[in-house]
Amino acid sequence: MTTDGFEPAAMLAEINEATAQVLASAERLSAEHLAGPSLLPGWSRGHVLTHLARNADALTNLLNWARTGIPTPMYPPGDARDRAIEEGAGRPPQEQLTDLYDASTRFDRAFTAMTPTAWGAKVTARNAGEIAATTLPGKRLRELYIHHVDLDAGWTPAHWPTEYADRELNEVAASFRGRPDCPPLLLRDDITHRELLIGPEGVAPAAVVSGRRQSLLAWLIGRANGDGLSVEPAGPLPTPPAWT
Repeated sequence: MTTDGFEPAAMLAEINEATAQVLASAERLSAEHLAGPSLLPGWSRGHVLTHLARNADALTNLLNWARTGIPTPMYPPGDARDRAIEEGAGRPPQEQLTDLYDASTRFDRAFTAMTPTAWGAKVTARNAGEIAATTLPGKRLRELYIHHVDLDAGWTPAHWPTEYADRELNEVAASFRGRPDCPPLLLRDDITHRELLIGPEGVAPAAVVSGRRQSLLAWLIGRANGDGLSVEPAGPLPTPPAWT
């Protein structure tokens, strides 16, 4: 355990479990299912699986950068990322599974090779600027949990572990705080009764949106339409802006 509470072993165990869950869902998909639409507009299930494999490789590059000090970008320049996903989306099921398994294994090895000094390094992420190496495990976990839902293979936001949903809801709500395009709302977790404000600073919330943390999170990031959530005062559920 590091001084800031970051526990690499615990994070890796959670990532490996989430990876196994995605692979288990993918193993049940036929070629026809893989070619069918995912929950992401314009992407098939094959696109989602290919993206997860390439994301594992991209984050492996950043882990290696943090460990060695040799700058290694997530993806090659230009549109290489998008082309790799497009070209890999139509592969046969077994090829997709092997690719994701192998990419996840490379990530695991790079993660295991990290040292306390490496975890203290900073690297440059695509479209995110300089970030701490300690944020990389959380980024991988987010990709796995959210895109497992996008795979539309029977795994839903209700399957998200409570601890993950709690952490992620905190981070996502923080990203909506201070945004003028977001309605001023108070989010309330039905289980813990914890409350989070989103929307413009200094503006009183126009409504309270309550529900389980998994439901609140799924609604905020556009993975659910708000089923299971309640609004006070009674009225239509507000629409949050796009999550970025």
